[in-house]
Amino acid sequence: MAASLGYAFYLASSWLWCIGAFLPVLLLRDYGWASLLGFALVNIGGAAAFGWVLRPDRQQAFMARHAFWLEIFSRVTMAYQLFFVVWLSVLISVWLLPLMLLLATIFYLTGRWSQLLAVGLFLVSLLLFALYQPQLAVTEQLTLAPGWWHTLLPLALGFLLSPYLDITFHRALALSPHPRWSFTLGFGLFFLCLLAFVFFYSQDLRQLMAGGAVQLAVIWPVVAFILLQTAFTLAVHFQEIQRFRPRTRSGWLLSLVGVLLVFFPLLQAGTSGSLAFLSPGELIYKGFLYAYGLVFPLYLLLGQNRRLFWLTLLLASPAYALGFLLGQDYLYFLSLSLLPIVVAGLLRWLQKPARLFA
Repeated sequence: MAASLGYAFYLASSWLWCIGAFLPVLLLRDYGWASLLGFALVNIGGAAAFGWVLRPDRQQAFMARHAFWLEIFSRVTMAYQLFFVVWLSVLISVWLLPLMLLLATIFYLTGRWSQLLAVGLFLVSLLLFALYQPQLAVTEQLTLAPGWWHTLLPLALGFLLSPYLDITFHRALALSPHPRWSFTLGFGLFFLCLLAFVFFYSQDLRQLMAGGAVQLAVIWPVVAFILLQTAFTLAVHFQEIQRFRPRTRSGWLLSLVGVLLVFFPLLQAGTSGSLAFLSPGELIYKGFLYAYGLVFPLYLLLGQNRRLFWLTLLLASPAYALGFLLGQDYLYFLSLSLLPIVVAGLLRWLQKPARLFA
């Protein structure tokens, strides 16, 4: 049971990336508490279900069949963590990115003790939660925006399907003595505790991202929490890519860091106000979310039929982008974007009804 418990902590931290640490801030700001509740339910439920839905005896065949997309998922995930910390560096301090990379290197080098490291990371996160004293009351955010219900099905599509391309999940499924316990405890308890911290700090982080005045002396537990979690995610995904693709080298990752630094002046301009109407940081952040909310789930549903996959993605993307990027009066486009997906899913199911992820 100790090994199973270790993988429960491992799963909680490997999945708490810059989506779990920041998307709730946007959901509360734009849509209200009901979207946050939907986010939490489908996120926890979809991730925990992985350990019950995918049987270990079918895992190797699944990974072989989807090897290319498993690798793409991890590479996009690492790029996402790095971009988010670049954005934080613009807002707070240029030293955050080097610090995060240093932490990720340490976590990577201690990879053989990743479960024990995850336990320590969880305990430190709880300590940071206890130390944090918010400037703004969380209850100020408990409102509902018109049309919030249009966000629920797109959230479900992403969080119920995307976990099947996460190779850290596959590692836990393969190595945990009791994978169902690991996934149930990891997400139903430990991950939920981490999400509670995110909700607690969401108002202050929202003000910080909008360019408001938030004292570093107050916000540092949040910054430390995000750096630790994103560094752990970056490290474990790089470890798993190297196990999955043994010839993978670190040169491409360093190149990626260099490319992401190109965003620094753009983000700096957006923060200073000269490009505030574009909100470049949030635009790029949501652009990454497009992969997890639409591209990856759609691939799992339709990937064996490439023409159907690309056609459906082409048809759904404009409405999805309008609804997700603009929101408010355009929220109903999120629901409209699901129409071609539903039709394509039915066609795919009629072809092979017994193999949803084939």
